[in-house]
Amino acid sequence: MTDDSAPADGTPVTFTVPISEPFARAAAQVLKDLRELAANAFPDEVGGPDAPFRRDAAAFDAQPEPTREARRSMHGMIFDLVQLSWSNALDHVRALEHDVVMQPPPVWSPLTLSRAVMENCLFLHYLIDPEISAAKRLARCAGLWRTDVEHMEKAAKAFGPAQEAEIARTKDYVLTALRDVGAVERTNAQGRLIGYEVDGEKSGMDINITEEAKAMPPHLPAPYRILSGAAHGRPWMTNRARVLAEDSEDDLVGEAATVMTAVVVVAGALETALKVWRDYFGLNLGDTLEHLNGLYRMFFTEAVNLGTDSMR
Repeated sequence: MTDDSAPADGTPVTFTVPISEPFARAAAQVLKDLRELAANAFPDEVGGPDAPFRRDAAAFDAQPEPTREARRSMHGMIFDLVQLSWSNALDHVRALEHDVVMQPPPVWSPLTLSRAVMENCLFLHYLIDPEISAAKRLARCAGLWRTDVEHMEKAAKAFGPAQEAEIARTKDYVLTALRDVGAVERTNAQGRLIGYEVDGEKSGMDINITEEAKAMPPHLPAPYRILSGAAHGRPWMTNRARVLAEDSEDDLVGEAATVMTAVVVVAGALETALKVWRDYFGLNLGDTLEHLNGLYRMFFTEAVNLGTDSMR
């Protein structure tokens, strides 16, 4: 919905489709439909004995104590984390529904909100990717948990000795839990902690979102780089919105292309998350994924028509 072209004299001409109220309402509605479809996609029963999550549980149950209980506990923590990430993703979709209809129209916020949706869905994928082993899953969780402790240690320094002592106790608890799991620290040549290893499976200290974004649908190449750029480029996007508003009565002119991009990313992120939920837990989601893509395609057609109307 933007078209930068160069006429014969070489002067760039920028063409922009603004965010009209009908377009914003249509976008908010499809976001609401996508969110409700995703939130209500899950059946009451988990899949059969071949589901990867049952395979993981069986592998943990086969361990001797205290390893068995420690691994079962971390497996449960992974479930809590992915449920939290899923709820957070849906909450950001809800926020985006309201963001796109605000006045004056948004400039960069649709892209950063959709980025948060994608990050949460990819975090979910990182932890319950059905293609990785149970040990790899534990190694990933170990790295994330230890990274959280390091962040807490840094924050505690700002609050004084009492908070530092509390975090020190938390760190002792985490380190004991990781030892019970069988997570072995990995260090580089300088002795710096770079990750964990469980039963020969290695992982780093944190998720690499750019790498994990490869799990997104193939029609969305490098989505994280685009949305991360939008977050860092918001001053320039805001300035462009002011320039575009110079010949109008509005303070800012938000571009419909940002909302379209946000909707496409949200649809792709929810699809990615639903697939990994389905495959790891062996769920029957029926025609949910087909319905999700149908909603997106219908909105795309409607958006093109609304954009054409706004130019008349």
